[in-house]
Amino acid sequence: MSMNDLHTQFVSAEKPVNEPERLAALARYEILDTEFEQNFDELTKLASYICGTPIALISLIEADRQWFKSRVGLEVEETEREVAFCPHAILQPDQLMMVPDALQDQRFAGNPLVQDSPNIRFYAGAPLVTAEGYALGTLCVLDSTPRTLTETQQEALQALSRQVMAQLELRRNLIQLNQNNLELTRLNQSKNDFLNMAAHDLKNPLSAIKGYAEEILEASSDMTDNELQDVATHIADASQHMFELVINLLDVNAIESHMTDLKCEATDLAITLQQLQHQYQQRAALKNIDLQLHIDPVPLAHAHTASVHQIFDNLISNALKYSPLNRRVEVRLHKVNDKIQIAVQDQGQGLSEQDQQRLFQKFTRLSARPTGGEHSSGLGLFIVKKLVDAMQAKIWCESELGQGATFIVQFSAAKAAD
Repeated sequence: MSMNDLHTQFVSAEKPVNEPERLAALARYEILDTEFEQNFDELTKLASYICGTPIALISLIEADRQWFKSRVGLEVEETEREVAFCPHAILQPDQLMMVPDALQDQRFAGNPLVQDSPNIRFYAGAPLVTAEGYALGTLCVLDSTPRTLTETQQEALQALSRQVMAQLELRRNLIQLNQNNLELTRLNQSKNDFLNMAAHDLKNPLSAIKGYAEEILEASSDMTDNELQDVATHIADASQHMFELVINLLDVNAIESHMTDLKCEATDLAITLQQLQHQYQQRAALKNIDLQLHIDPVPLAHAHTASVHQIFDNLISNALKYSPLNRRVEVRLHKVNDKIQIAVQDQGQGLSEQDQQRLFQKFTRLSARPTGGEHSSGLGLFIVKKLVDAMQAKIWCESELGQGATFIVQFSAAKAAD
């Protein structure tokens, strides 16, 4: 090959065999396109001084570019990966790569960075290697004059590259620490909200029980059997309200503490729905609501039976709770494409767009109100959503204000292994 041929060609570096994993590792440092930082700039200046080169860079290799976290003697912030020297250096993470004269090297002689500004003739790059062995980029030094580094300079450049890597690790750890602190602050606020809401919701039924109990103590001798029975009914209702709230609080705690282990198996959804229809017939009758169940032949669902019961217990209870007298609630089980779908439809007040956006949040108080004086903890739909997600199923609501609401849950069909 003639010298003229050499000066018109260059070779782009191949990509490392672990390129996807290397890029994923680079992304975890959250360093790309960040501002200059003094700790990195000082190491770059030190590399330039020790090696006696006008240019020194901390270069990070992305999929299609090399980006400079720190630079001395160079104005550009990045270059295309195709023409960069550093992608060659990261192919051997445990070695320093040195190019004494780029014009005499067939990989770089025709490279536009050699032929034109910044007219690179000398390059030395020490890879920045993670503890897992991924080379993220290099600490490199460059000159427009052919030269070499002494053994001492080479050792120093490699030592400085390890310090750059140490700074990257420290920076990542600080980011993680800040994120953890923010999460702890959020969890602490959530806990305080949780306790305040629980205390508020428990206060009313406790006050009612206390008041009714005092009424019995003070006036039981003057009360008729019907009056005593009426007071006892109020106490039972308040106790039931407290019981449901405590159960919901325990469910939320289990879910948020990741103590809920749902082992899905082949589940007959029809059986659960038939049980719930029977369970709620009396409550529906109190409001003269026609509770209808429509079941099509469907495969068994991949689900957790107890959680399915809890989900539709909540959805059917809500449909009855928010329905006016003399209406209809329909529950449909059918197959939609390859999914098994259950829809719980009421003819109640419906939901505004604002309500629908907050529907599955914790302690949500919607604008709709129960039509028979029933209670709501604001936790039921939050629990439902968490259980649905845990089974990798889907739930959503279709509603218009004043036109009722339909809650739809879709499950995957059970596989042979279930």
